[in-house]
Amino acid sequence: MALFFSVLAVVLLAVSLLFLQTSCTSKPRLQFQKMMGIAQGSYYAISYYADARKEGLSANALQPEIDSLLAAFDLCASLWNDSSEICRVNRNEDIELSEAFCDMLAKSQQVSELTGGVFDVTVGPLVQAYGFTPGSGPSRLPGDEELIEILQYVGWQKVRIEDSRLIKDHPLLRLDFNAIAQGYCSDMVSEYLESKGIAAYLVDIGGEIRTRGLKPDGSSWVVGIEKPAQDSLAQQSILQKLALTDNSIVTSGNYRKYFEAGGQRYSHTINPQTGRPVQHNLLSATILCKDCWEADALATACMVWGTDPSRDFLQKHPEYEAYLIYTEPVPGTDSLALRTWCTPGFSTLILE
Repeated sequence: MALFFSVLAVVLLAVSLLFLQTSCTSKPRLQFQKMMGIAQGSYYAISYYADARKEGLSANALQPEIDSLLAAFDLCASLWNDSSEICRVNRNEDIELSEAFCDMLAKSQQVSELTGGVFDVTVGPLVQAYGFTPGSGPSRLPGDEELIEILQYVGWQKVRIEDSRLIKDHPLLRLDFNAIAQGYCSDMVSEYLESKGIAAYLVDIGGEIRTRGLKPDGSSWVVGIEKPAQDSLAQQSILQKLALTDNSIVTSGNYRKYFEAGGQRYSHTINPQTGRPVQHNLLSATILCKDCWEADALATACMVWGTDPSRDFLQKHPEYEAYLIYTEPVPGTDSLALRTWCTPGFSTLILE
């Protein structure tokens, strides 16, 4: 009987050691990876943690595939590539549209309906008229009669897709995905990383950021909100830092993209309902939500609205978190003071 228990003890010890060894070897050894490049006329920066035991997950291995994904997206949505789908439909070519193009237009129109039309990807003719598109010439102020004419073929309800083809109510209607494309692209790259089994990452495409998971030490990803600059050449500085995970964040502002005419500064953000550049005290709008395409589009909508309408919308839609930076006159002076406002959930993410 003593021999039986001795043998049993040896067997149990061996099983325990085998279980311990299996548990130790099955635990991922996460290694930090980073890649950077050019995309959408801007930069991209991708950071992630990958299981070192698995082949093909290093930045060197994945970057060529990601570059191919980004190049394919350019052929869908880039106004800077004459061969892209958006350029071809803007020239009224009859082409079969890709799944990504159809999905992006559907999502754009979803936000148009949500915002009462202040977000509108048919703003293309107005953007072109002000000189903000490739080949449109120098920036300028179109006259009232020209704007009245252009507004006849601007409107998100004047375009639709039937049988994978774009149908316009007016041949001069032009699409411009710039206010949603980079966010949509960040989502695409994020889905690609997840398909590879990568569960902790930060994808940044031109400032449109999507995060997932925690770092191996249990900490969140840290992102910054830029302090509005005096002009387009001013050095970047960070006003707030945030701890993020499983969220997307996008900031839209009018302090770096503008033109000057007659001694006055005009924003690149154009109200699709009036046809004119916006003029209000909102300097930047940061939106936080799950999908980057939606954060991108809503940040643009806020920049069209201005401060008070944006606050009203956000208070009615608590599913979105936001941080607004605006100016207010200083009583008794000619100066303007920088002010901020944020939703309750957003404030919990701010790092001291």
